[in-house]
Amino acid sequence: MRTKIDFGIDLGTTNSAIAKMENGKPMIVTTGRADIIPSCVAIQNGGRILVGDRAKTIFAQERERELRDGTKPNSYIEFKREMSNPFTYHSPNLGRDISPEELSAEVLKTLKSFVTTEKLNSIVITVPAKFNMAQKQATINAGKLYPVGQPHIFGAV
Repeated sequence: MRTKIDFGIDLGTTNSAIAKMENGKPMIVTTGRADIIPSCVAIQNGGRILVGDRAKTIFAQERERELRDGTKPNSYIEFKREMSNPFTYHSPNLGRDISPEELSAEVLKTLKSFVTTEKLNSIVITVPAKFNMAQKQATINAGKLYPVGQPHIFGAV
């Protein structure tokens, strides 16, 4: 069994980041713009999914539109709070409901895409200390929804 963890992901309620150990020091993997991304997902017409800063901008715009004319939103934030609950969010642009695990998986997929120089073999995902076992398992399941490099170790700590 493999015991070395290649990367760590902080899947935060507000912001998220991915890091790895280099020469004994943790190094955050970036896209060259920022160390962290907002844990926000927006679904555009046609099902295109955006994660991060652009999604957060869309979220703010949609909330204003929702208050003004009742338009149903297609952007989501703080969905991590609902992990393992039977709660879903309706996405008019997808034409279906989407679970907190699926939204979390989109954030994880985006973070994993920042790693372009090596294969991802193992990842640990942090969760809040107050998460129960069902919430931890839901986080692990989210990590397995979109495997990149077929990681064979996924843990939630």
